[in-house]
Amino acid sequence: MGTVGFIGLGIMGGRMVRNVLKAGHRLQVYNRTASKAEGLRGLGAAIAASAREAAAGADRVVTIVSDPPALSAVLEGPDGAFAGCAPGTLVIDMSTVDPATSQAMAAKAQALGLRYLEAPVTGGVGAAEQGTLTIMAGGTPEDFAAAKPLLDTMGKKVLHVGPMGHGSVLKLATNLVAACIVSAMNEGLVLAAKAGLDPAMVSEVLAERSPLIGRTAPRILAGQFAATFPLRLSHKDTQLALAAGRQLGVPLFTTGTVAQLQGAALARGMGDLDQTATIQVLEAIAGVSVRKRDA
Repeated sequence: MGTVGFIGLGIMGGRMVRNVLKAGHRLQVYNRTASKAEGLRGLGAAIAASAREAAAGADRVVTIVSDPPALSAVLEGPDGAFAGCAPGTLVIDMSTVDPATSQAMAAKAQALGLRYLEAPVTGGVGAAEQGTLTIMAGGTPEDFAAAKPLLDTMGKKVLHVGPMGHGSVLKLATNLVAACIVSAMNEGLVLAAKAGLDPAMVSEVLAERSPLIGRTAPRILAGQFAATFPLRLSHKDTQLALAAGRQLGVPLFTTGTVAQLQGAALARGMGDLDQTATIQVLEAIAGVSVRKRDA
């Protein structure tokens, strides 16, 4: 099976990597917060001291980090993964970044004699744990074919969506739709609560519009805002989507409004809460609480 270097062990990566281990791959892992890697030592993973060390001797290197600057930090420079890769190594970035970043990193990799595939994911932490993510790969058909057996250990639906950059665009489109659904749900809940309706009944009806509402509304009503997808990352994605829209000449009116609501929540210190925490901004303005009184 060869050796896989796996860089980034956050909310998603820390779960995804365990499925790679279960499939029998030899792993060299690195995370900038070293303590997040320690739990994998007992499962057979080698713990690397740098991204460069994680990539050394690996025939495939996976990265999944928070944003474009974080991706640059783990790939480039003397301690970055690019420096540790042998010629011909396949680098697979599973982060959510903008298409320009994916294209720029692919060009840098190719200039070094490396192969590069973008492969962002959707499905949330549950799918990451179960290995049932949807993976949207952009790059050459040959690199996708080489990466697919590894990607299959982490995803149930593994798609080649087009050339480099297309995977990032599709992921941003997916996340902007999710952010808009969450914001619309929050507005609907607050509107109905202000009118005197039972929020539990309202959430039951709204759930018929989207499975995402079905998963998130009960947590809102219970006052549970521990992050399954942190607001700061959702806001980062809406901003990246807006930038891509400007580059492509596509107006994203609803996404722009959602980004403003998210920005208001970030200003109130909610960045590490779940993206659904924006409801607290709406509740404060409307003077009503959707959540249960004992939440």
